[in-house]
Amino acid sequence: MQGLRRIAGRVYLLPGSPNTVIVADSGRAVVVDPGIGEDRSTRILRALEELGLGLEALVLTHGHSDHLAAAAGLEAPVYAPRLCLGLVESSVLRRLAVYGGLVSEQLASMPLAEVKVDKPVEPGGSLPGGLRALALPGHTPGHMGVVDDESMVVAAGDAVLGERVLARFGVPFAADLEEWARSLEKLRELAEEGYTLVPGHGPVARGRRAVSMVDANLAAVERVRGFVLEKLREKPVTLDRLAYLATVSLGSAEPTPRQLLLNRTALASVLAWLEREGLAEPVAAGEGVAWRARIG
Repeated sequence: MQGLRRIAGRVYLLPGSPNTVIVADSGRAVVVDPGIGEDRSTRILRALEELGLGLEALVLTHGHSDHLAAAAGLEAPVYAPRLCLGLVESSVLRRLAVYGGLVSEQLASMPLAEVKVDKPVEPGGSLPGGLRALALPGHTPGHMGVVDDESMVVAAGDAVLGERVLARFGVPFAADLEEWARSLEKLRELAEEGYTLVPGHGPVARGRRAVSMVDANLAAVERVRGFVLEKLREKPVTLDRLAYLATVSLGSAEPTPRQLLLNRTALASVLAWLEREGLAEPVAAGEGVAWRARIG
């Protein structure tokens, strides 16, 4: 089947955006992040047929539509992080968390897919096929990686992004960018140990290439944080204005309403981060809540 390839050992990749990882387990398969698209579930079943594998389980790294929508066309127990249950099972909660308020399906630009979770996974818990869950919060509160220590591969979901994705959007989407940076440090340690990293969006990387990819993500976080602090030092600014400035200054993506809402969510976490450190504070202003750098 075109596109299907072995990553290492018993782990295979079905490329896409997001990538889907298939782990062989004694004639059965664990599928990580089935993805999205009208024919995605069919492609996964064809890949399993080519590999001579039955479907044992579906594992979701987190609860965003692009990672879970194709699960509806596959019959297997669904495993997902406990803290992401609401996002997986409710499109309403998902939109509230991602956009900071309920938006239409048209504005969200994603199907309102909902998937029943059969097996909630605790941070650090075990998964079918001898896999383990690695807590990588930040992109979502319960985001996890799926680690195959036998093959030394980590399906990292959206805990790390390819450099082209970073360059395009400038502001990496995360519910909490401070937590995301800490999760990136975990992935950097694994990359240095020789693990192959499979990002949700971007190329598979190992060795120095994997370390470089993680470092690019860490640099993106620092760039966003520095940008926010610089703007707050100039004058008080609202979150909406900050989202617009960051969108046009840090990446190449167009400042569409959807992109501004996504960036608004990520930047809200940066403001909370700076407030916790005593570097920023909110003030009531005529245009709403404005943020300013804290002096002294």
